[in-house]
Amino acid sequence: MLKSVNEFYDERITKIDWFSNCGRQIDKAGTKFVYAKNWGDVEKNINSNWDNLKLQIRNRLTSSLHENFRQEYREWNKITIQAKKLLSEGELKKVSTFIQDNNLKTSVYDSIEWDLLTAMMEYAYSPYIQPGFHTELFELYEFGHIPCGWKGKSPEGTLLVF
Repeated sequence: MLKSVNEFYDERITKIDWFSNCGRQIDKAGTKFVYAKNWGDVEKNINSNWDNLKLQIRNRLTSSLHENFRQEYREWNKITIQAKKLLSEGELKKVSTFIQDNNLKTSVYDSIEWDLLTAMMEYAYSPYIQPGFHTELFELYEFGHIPCGWKGKSPEGTLLVF
């Protein structure tokens, strides 16, 4: 049975202290990151290469669902609409205000929205497909950071974080 995106939103997304640790190193055992220097570096690296990598990874999720869990996959659009509504009426308002107040590009907002939405979809389908990349990105937001790019050729390489 699919998990509730409402539950994920209420229990995890609403608890995020947005961008509270940007510019600091992450103290998490077993992790290795490349660090962005500042918001300008973030904006520069949130680009079509980063977007394409995230799209390819999400496409693997949808392809796997389509091939192996067709009945459950039919709920994708319904769940996406529900998740987008939760985000746009809630936490993304805080993100939008931060981005406007700091004169950041809309691509930063779009990247965050994509990450949150896809993490919610990974959560919803976690009884069928092991959560992966976007859930890892989501955890960086929970630590008060923003994932903002990839250094190297995927799957090798390292996540860029601010």
